[in-house]
Amino acid sequence: MENYTFDEFEKILDDGYQVYFTYLKNRFLLFKTTDNCYTQKLIAVRTKKPTTKPFNGN
Repeated sequence: MENYTFDEFEKILDDGYQVYFTYLKNRFLLFKTTDNCYTQKLIAVRTKKPTTKPFNGN
């Protein structure tokens, strides 16, 4: 994964690209909607999977 400066990141969005990123196991989409306005959408929520092993009291 590359490290971007804020200016590089802003240029990518200004050029019309959409950026997908994961933060705390949740997937987001970031894109430019109008001048100086950016929108973030939650794409997928990751939750912990329940334990499949039955509890036997030990």
